[in-house]
Amino acid sequence: MKQHRLSARKRLTKPILFGTLVVGLATLFFNRHRFFEDVAEIRAQERAANEAKRMEILERRQRQKDEAAEKKRGGSS
Repeated sequence: MKQHRLSARKRLTKPILFGTLVVGLATLFFNRHRFFEDVAEIRAQERAANEAKRMEILERRQRQKDEAAEKKRGGSS
């Protein structure tokens, strides 16, 4: 039996698509510092903002504790 031959276009489509995918991934890998520097910078900013909020909350709690202790001392004297 004669085997069906694919046209040249069909035979080349998959290797070309695969090659394009490989080259795209390689380009992304070699240029990853461009993409992920921004992510690291954004994470650092978020971390600093969260730290500032946490410090503010801790200061507020400490102030409330001091006020409660002051009221206790003032009320019982």
